[in-house]
Amino acid sequence: MSNLVEQMENEYKEKIHGLHFFDANCCLGRVNNRGPVFMNSVDDLIGHMDRCGTEKAVVCHSLARYSHPLFGNEKLLREIAGNDRLTGCFILLPEGTRELDPPDEYIDYMIEKDVYFAKIFPDSQRFSVDEWSASTLFGSLEQRRVPLFIRSREITWSDLYGILTQYPALPIIVEQGDAETYRDLRYLYPLMEKCENLYLEVHNSHLYLQVDDIVRRFGAKRMIFSTYYPVDDSQTSMMLITHGSFDMKDKEMIAHGNLEKLIEGVRR
Repeated sequence: MSNLVEQMENEYKEKIHGLHFFDANCCLGRVNNRGPVFMNSVDDLIGHMDRCGTEKAVVCHSLARYSHPLFGNEKLLREIAGNDRLTGCFILLPEGTRELDPPDEYIDYMIEKDVYFAKIFPDSQRFSVDEWSASTLFGSLEQRRVPLFIRSREITWSDLYGILTQYPALPIIVEQGDAETYRDLRYLYPLMEKCENLYLEVHNSHLYLQVDDIVRRFGAKRMIFSTYYPVDDSQTSMMLITHGSFDMKDKEMIAHGNLEKLIEGVRR
């Protein structure tokens, strides 16, 4: 039995290293969850990535979500500076309260600092995504093709559809966070059929053959590998790809290719 387990472990490790995983969803700092794990430092995160076999990661800072985006985004820049395995992700706000620089200027600043992803938390950070509130922000992101993560529990599906259709050149990645994706498939499938700019991260896609079915229906190009680490274990999301029933080309697209293509699409 021990030989069989060792063989399975070695085969799994070979699959991981062959796919060059690029994690779209990691977080530095203390996260608001019940578990004891959080990433105090870049060294902690890199050590975890090395153990799991993740080559690169997109990372935000918990301070930007749970305290204030301005302070958290700046702390993120300081902590990941000079590390070519980590790509920054800023958490943004609409311009109404002027807590951040105007969207055009702030997004230019992001890109100058090699930050190519953004997130918003409209429910927990208390702002509207309607045109009267956030149109300048979304328009600026669309103009520069900066991919935007939106957590499904932070927005209504109708509001998400409105953003997708009003800003068709803005790549939007639905982040499931602590929500099981299978509970939302009756929302997600119609949206994916109608909106080519909608992407879905694989984290929490734990329904049997769920990722496989999405690949069959919509193609691998709409799926983004992510782990939601340190809240959840990275290996769970990785095995959805390594042991999927789709072909190697599709696995490579999901593991790293789609995310790299989105970065290439950002207008510098």
